Amino acid sequence: MLQQVLLEEVVPLRHEVLRPGLAVSTCYFDGDDAESTRHYAWAEDGRILSIATVMRQDRELSGERVSFQLRGMATDPAVAGTGVGSRFLQAVHRELNASWWCNAREVAVRFYERNGLVIVGDPFEIEGIGTHYVMLYKKTAGS
Repeated sequence: MLQQVLLEEVVPLRHEVLRPGLAVSTCYFDGDDAESTRHYAWAEDGRILSIATVMRQDRELSGERVSFQLRGMATDPAVAGTGVGSRFLQAVHRELNASWWCNAREVAVRFYERNGLVIVGDPFEIEGIGTHYVMLYKKTAGS
């Protein structure tokens, strides 16, 4: 079930999945504490299985002004491939009810494409993390 959570509740999974071997301090993003930022989790039986943060971050993409950025999405490796991440992302789609964008790691591009996002630019590198693509989820009348 989708729920809004505190920053402290998303950091452990961010660290385990997105920044293993790095200092926990690397798991805190600029804007994490902004009033407009929302941290979301998908929990089952009281256990957080997937997390992401949504920040207010305007960007012009594919001729549309997009106001939300999804950051730090991670799913517990113990449930990877079970559909939990997709159910979580679909719930975030419904919660936002708007177009949004993210910087997707190369290894996650297919996951995001299966969930309705498209690549909208050339690949770029984030030092120490790897190749990323800007991806867009475009809200349509029926989505």
